[in-house]
Amino acid sequence: MKGAAMSFSAVICGVVVLLMAADVCGQNGWGVTYSPSSLSICALKGSTVEMSCNYFYPTMFKQTNIKIKETFWFTKEFVDLKDDTDYSRRVKYNCTNTSCTLKIFNVRQTDSQNYKFRFITNHLEGKYKGSPGVSLSVTVDPQLQVKVNRFNNPIRIQLTCHTDCLLDPPVSYVWLEDEKEHKEKNNNLVLSSFNTIHRYQCAIRRREDVPSPAVYAPQSTVLSVTPSETVEGSTVTLTCSCDAKPEAKYNIYRMNEDQHGQLVSTETQLVFSSIQVSDSGKYYCTAGNDLGSRTSPIIDINVKYGPKNCSVSVKPSGSVEEGKSVTLTCSSDANPAASYTWYKENQIISNGSKDFNILSIGSEHRGSYSCKAQNLYGECNSSPLFLDVLYAPNVSVSITPSGEIMEGNQVTLTCSSDANPAASYTWYRGKDNKLLESNKNLIFNSINVNESGQYYCTAINNRGEKKSSVSVDVKYAPRSPSVSQSPSGHIMVGSSVTLTCSSDANPAASYTWYKEGEETPKASEEQFTITNIQNEHSGKYYCTAQNNIGRQNTSLSVTVVAGQSKLVVIVTIASILLIMIFLLIFLISRKWRTSTPPPKPGGNPNNIEQLQQSQRSLSKSQEDLQYSSVRFLKKQRDPVYENFQPGKTATAHLEEEGENIEYATVKFGQRTENPEPEDDSNALYSVVNKPKPGN
Repeated sequence: MKGAAMSFSAVICGVVVLLMAADVCGQNGWGVTYSPSSLSICALKGSTVEMSCNYFYPTMFKQTNIKIKETFWFTKEFVDLKDDTDYSRRVKYNCTNTSCTLKIFNVRQTDSQNYKFRFITNHLEGKYKGSPGVSLSVTVDPQLQVKVNRFNNPIRIQLTCHTDCLLDPPVSYVWLEDEKEHKEKNNNLVLSSFNTIHRYQCAIRRREDVPSPAVYAPQSTVLSVTPSETVEGSTVTLTCSCDAKPEAKYNIYRMNEDQHGQLVSTETQLVFSSIQVSDSGKYYCTAGNDLGSRTSPIIDINVKYGPKNCSVSVKPSGSVEEGKSVTLTCSSDANPAASYTWYKENQIISNGSKDFNILSIGSEHRGSYSCKAQNLYGECNSSPLFLDVLYAPNVSVSITPSGEIMEGNQVTLTCSSDANPAASYTWYRGKDNKLLESNKNLIFNSINVNESGQYYCTAINNRGEKKSSVSVDVKYAPRSPSVSQSPSGHIMVGSSVTLTCSSDANPAASYTWYKEGEETPKASEEQFTITNIQNEHSGKYYCTAQNNIGRQNTSLSVTVVAGQSKLVVIVTIASILLIMIFLLIFLISRKWRTSTPPPKPGGNPNNIEQLQQSQRSLSKSQEDLQYSSVRFLKKQRDPVYENFQPGKTATAHLEEEGENIEYATVKFGQRTENPEPEDDSNALYSVVNKPKPGN
């Protein structure tokens, strides 16, 4: 192809180097130039290559007329190619006074070298070479290329088979469509349609084994995202790629709300240095060259991010009545959806769901609630929400100070309740339900024993009322003990006596008996009994009553006297028994008399006469009646016996709380002749005679 031959018409100073002198390019009129097109030559193996250069020199140099003595081309340092055995009989020069052409026949791949021209003059300093020379590349591949030319009006596409390598004429071309030979034989191929789906190549006849690379419209256009998982704030790259020759140009689009593409990039890549949630959406790209255009599938960019804007809401809103159902909801903006953790007063109460349900709300649910939303990319915490529950009081009572309550101390009873709204309080005393205080606290500045008892507090609000009680037990030291002796008075030798000590105290007192002049306690009980008492037991005895608060002492004198005859005691007992028998008979007869009915009119005269005779007999027997007076003293443990004097009238009295009560008057009927005594060995008899007048 003659059009591919090199031209040396242009002179470029930048490629000339002075061989021996220190002058720069072209100084003093010396130099060698190569055509730009001949600086690099591609040739097929076995073809002929031709390269040329121009050289120049001054006609006079240092008073010497300059004449050319020798010109040659070389690859090895100053070895003429004609003398190089690698090029034997394959090179030819065609040189004049200002130019020189080199021809290399039947080039080999080993001929791929850098070729330089050198000329030598008649002056000793006149030896020059031209650098960098001409680069020859010998290949078996003609390095064909298909160039595409597009004409828009009308739409027409022309393909041209081109190579930069030297080809020996004549040249014949072959076109391939999808690797099948096309009918076109020229180096140009015209296509009638855009967006062709075919691939086109060209080759040189008899060199079809080394065709040009194929040209084709974009195929398999893809929009990819890196990294595959897009997280807010990270760097994300969208890359549009396709298989196309020549290289395609790219446009990247984002779908808007109208489902139309909005151009966002004209590069092969769209880079988000810090992607945001607002960048989420649908994207696609187009790839096009002069042969056609293709559109990628749509991809969805879903930016992941941690929870934001966490908040808690309650339904129903406002204060909630006890027993109602309530739903707390935790809301957040997150991708992917968050999981939730619920807190009450900063303590975990639930995990998982965004809703926290309370089916029947109570006072224990009142308080501050918050939630935490979290996913793989972060978490956020809500502000607390106070859940206000309305409920009736729940009352408790406390005592201050705690522990035992000492008489005389200040004591405060406090009524507390968990209530919403707040409760009002009222204090009562249990035994009489007396209103004491309408306050939370009931204060005793100096409590006394009379204030012991049960106290009640009532707490009330508009949801209801509750009552609670507390027992107040005032502790105090023993009061002055009370001592008694049984039997009282003087104690006879040989008998027994019991000394009793009692005291009012809380807690109950313990007792200890001492005898004056002796250190050893006589007894450690409330009662101290002395049996078979003797004269030496006479004296003063002390009783000590004590508890953990205090103690008190009281004394008692015991007097022992000589004993009387046992007969006196027996007679005394017998007299008492006799009196009791008389009283019993009197009561029976009186009952009998009141229960006898009067005679009926017209009744039997004999019966009336018998009744009258009985009454006369009873009146006569009353004349023989003797009386006795017996007086009993209250709280007297042992009876004191009196001797009865015949002929005196006796009336039985009982002294009870300062009043004299007459119990009975006993009348005895006529004595039965020759009564038969009962056989009772334990009976004690007494005969009472009515005194005669004058005695």
